[in-house]
Amino acid sequence: MFGILNALSRASNSISASLAPVDTEGGSLKPPPGILAKTITEIEGLVKTSTAIGPSDVPAILDAVQNLNGPGIDDRLFLLEKLLTLMARMPADSAINQRIQSFFIDTLYKDLPHPPSAYLAPFPQITPDPYPKRSYHYRSTNGDNYSPAFPLLGRAGLPYSRSVPSASQVPPSSLPDPGLVFDLLLARPAGKFNAHPGGLSSLFFGMANLVIHSIFDTNRTDWNINDTSSYIDLSPLYGNGVSKMKAPPEALRRFDGTGRLHEDVFGDARLLFMPPTTAVLLVLLCRNHNYIAEKILSINENGNFQNPPPQDEVAKRAQDDEIFERTRLVNCGFFARVVLYDYVGGILGMTRDGSSFRLNLDEQIRRSDHEIAPVGQGNQISAEFNILYRWHASTSAPDEQWLDYTFKNLLQGKPFNEVTVDDFTKAATQAMRPNDPDPKKWEFGGLKRDPVTLRFDDAALAQILKDATEAPAHAFGARQIPQALRVVEMMTILQGRTWGVCTLNEFRSFFGLKPYTNFQEWNPDPAIYKAAEALYGNIDRLELHVGLQAEESKAPMPGAGLCPSYTISRAILADAVVLCRADPYLSTEFTPYNCTAWGYQDCILNPNDGSYGGALTKLMLRNLPGQYKTDDAYVHFPFLVPKDVRKNMELRKDPAVNKYDWKKPLTPSVVPPGTGIKTLKLIALSAQSQRIMNLVGKVKINRALINQQLSAYLSRPKTDDVFAEITKSLIDDKSVVQPGFNSKQVDIVQAVINLVPVHFVANHILGLPLKTTANPNGVCRPEELCAMFANAADYVLYDQDAPDEWYMREQAVGCANTVRREVSANLERLAHGLWSITGLVDTITDIICFKTNHSDVFLSTLLAAGKKEGMTIPEITASLLAVIIPSVPQFSAVVTQLVDFWLSKDQASKKTDLAQMAAAGPGMNPQIATYAKAAINSIPTLTPADAGAINGSVSASSPLNCVEGLMSEKTFDRLAPLILRSIFGLHNIRRAPGQSGVLPMFTQTILDQPQTFFINNESGLSPWPTRLMIQYDA
Repeated sequence: MFGILNALSRASNSISASLAPVDTEGGSLKPPPGILAKTITEIEGLVKTSTAIGPSDVPAILDAVQNLNGPGIDDRLFLLEKLLTLMARMPADSAINQRIQSFFIDTLYKDLPHPPSAYLAPFPQITPDPYPKRSYHYRSTNGDNYSPAFPLLGRAGLPYSRSVPSASQVPPSSLPDPGLVFDLLLARPAGKFNAHPGGLSSLFFGMANLVIHSIFDTNRTDWNINDTSSYIDLSPLYGNGVSKMKAPPEALRRFDGTGRLHEDVFGDARLLFMPPTTAVLLVLLCRNHNYIAEKILSINENGNFQNPPPQDEVAKRAQDDEIFERTRLVNCGFFARVVLYDYVGGILGMTRDGSSFRLNLDEQIRRSDHEIAPVGQGNQISAEFNILYRWHASTSAPDEQWLDYTFKNLLQGKPFNEVTVDDFTKAATQAMRPNDPDPKKWEFGGLKRDPVTLRFDDAALAQILKDATEAPAHAFGARQIPQALRVVEMMTILQGRTWGVCTLNEFRSFFGLKPYTNFQEWNPDPAIYKAAEALYGNIDRLELHVGLQAEESKAPMPGAGLCPSYTISRAILADAVVLCRADPYLSTEFTPYNCTAWGYQDCILNPNDGSYGGALTKLMLRNLPGQYKTDDAYVHFPFLVPKDVRKNMELRKDPAVNKYDWKKPLTPSVVPPGTGIKTLKLIALSAQSQRIMNLVGKVKINRALINQQLSAYLSRPKTDDVFAEITKSLIDDKSVVQPGFNSKQVDIVQAVINLVPVHFVANHILGLPLKTTANPNGVCRPEELCAMFANAADYVLYDQDAPDEWYMREQAVGCANTVRREVSANLERLAHGLWSITGLVDTITDIICFKTNHSDVFLSTLLAAGKKEGMTIPEITASLLAVIIPSVPQFSAVVTQLVDFWLSKDQASKKTDLAQMAAAGPGMNPQIATYAKAAINSIPTLTPADAGAINGSVSASSPLNCVEGLMSEKTFDRLAPLILRSIFGLHNIRRAPGQSGVLPMFTQTILDQPQTFFINNESGLSPWPTRLMIQYDA
């Protein structure tokens, strides 16, 4: 049914786009959906949301209404999961959805007091460390000064808070022996493995381990003290100067003026003695820090950095500190996105169910009473959550083998059920210290550093992650914890008793959940509830840790992916909200000003990236280059076992299932150093040919025919008049008069150079219904079409950053499909007239959209030439798209850089010459072309391929971005002077003052080759120029 409705929706959107205004007045270019399309979307939404909340959920709703402020909600009725599913399935821009989400987030945030009302020990009377005066906010090393009202809140080295004061009168002496509790309620039977029912992988819990070690580091001599901060500040990477198990922060930094860390280092030695997955993730985050620092230095948004860094030690240190601190903000923000989008997405089952919905935890919420909900107040981790995050039941089979081997060596072969707390404490204290205090020499998991670069091998790191993605995690529940961890679980039980933590029922009451009345209600398995009753006697005496771990676990369902015990699943949502929302550097201070505009933009995730907005996917592809293909399911869904993901996609009939490679990625073949330039060109040509095939399909492409017909068409005298008129019209239309001055200004790139070839190609080559002042009923605005062509050309011509490849391909294919439909319809109409359905539809569209038929001259000639070659209409269409689309943005980019070059002060004489040639008329076009060819070789930002194309020094067998379409020598020589003559014919043309008159770009060395990037209006990086403001006399 939805297939038919979607076809109607597309038609409705076309009509709506046709009726939209020509000028958006600076608003969004995206046209509003058509009335029919909007109705169809609402129908689809109603169908989806009706499965989220239905008549069967009335008892859960009534229970919540009756017991929200009373005895507590019955969480076995799954109201929380139903509410999450409802929000996920409603339109994201729905006002109702936004209100529900705001209420939901605010409620979860208020689950925990800010600041805490109690601590495990007296709060010391100390003064926060001085906060050096700087022009930007940054994270302190130890968590000081995060909260303006309570500067010590969350600082490392202070006592844990207490969330739930306990009224339990059970003396520790009457509680059962911890070893006996483990044996009867927690121990995993030898040789038995229950795979996680939600399909979570071992890698998910490697990330959970990193989150846990970011906020918990109990002091070895005083269990009341937490030696790390209460924030997701990546202290396992950066150190904190407090914990004895963390390297000092100075040992990790280079202090060379670039803000970078040493290669593949991290600061938490605890992770050297755990399964290697977590340490690999930290290595990737170290690499990510260095990647961000290099970008911040290269882009130099505020113009205050020197590259190379200054020689003066004071200036170098100041620059290093600023880049480091800004980079840390960005990297911690990126890590928080991994937590929110990948980790919490796994907890809620959103990724498994194919949903990109995530709670927007940093949004400003204004309540119904007009009061703003609190945010950025600071946080203090509590002892109860230290107990809650003991997730040893999830240990995968490979990690259990690692534990058995490691603990047997550590404890000299002593049977696990005979190991005492003293045995373990003595052995661990001695063993859990690195052999060398220098983190640059730390190694783990059998990996060795390169003796020269000190980096770990990419393939070895990737193999650990691939294995962890493939290995299912273990299920939560009673009797699921590996026996090697018996002594660790005993210590946890004793720790809870030492702290005097609350009972399970007290914890449930604190979160508004209905307390259990008996053991069977807590866990209906007779073997479990009878054993617990024998140990504790009364359900109100059940300890928190044991109660959480041995409680019945949830089954997977929409809104539930982690499937832990019922109580854990409620509490961790509140903690996730608080960790992100209470941290000012993830909310109120996470701004483009503090992070830089590029850094802030880098943390914005794309829900259409193939992984539903996966930050971990971006981290892995960026920092393990070549180790995954961009369509590998192992990199798009690393927290889920791939075979389970595929099964779920097939069950819900998701057509995207065929876009992924589901096999385990192999170690890639690497192009060896010293490979010849011819071989490298062939590799590049092969990659570009594959991308063209992705764009237009597996059909025969005849480039020679297109270039021949295009050259013949452009040789007509009328072409000159059309091209020049488009340029003049855009300059006149987009120029703004400066009041009080006899001058005008215009963004010559965005408003003119980028749009001239788009207008010409759309109207005279492809036959697209362009929306302009002359044709207000067209469908495509020139700016929209320009962006589409730019995305497609970027995808085809350039090797993408791996994290962007999926989205760029989808965007490029979408552009090609849009243009293909129009061009095919035009060719069908010209070939068959009204005697074909396509021709009839095209004619009706022409009438509705007042589409011009200027392109009929070129398309008729092309159609006749194609038929002589035996080509079909799909082949002609594909050939035309393959040649024309990539060349349009490239043509504009070269013209832009010529204009920018000639506006330089050292080119003043050439600018004068060009102005004189422009005034002399069309007869000077060949000389302007000669000037352009000479200038090309002097512009360092132009690639050799561009220069070779324009100067005619490359052959047709060269890579695609050399001789195609508008970039062929003949075509460029004919068209470029037409734009340049109009621009330099403006009286007294000059750059606008300030940064607006500078073409924003920077050059970075990639694979030993300089590569130029332009900074777009969203602070992203692009191969295409986007803005340059000029002035001229009116």
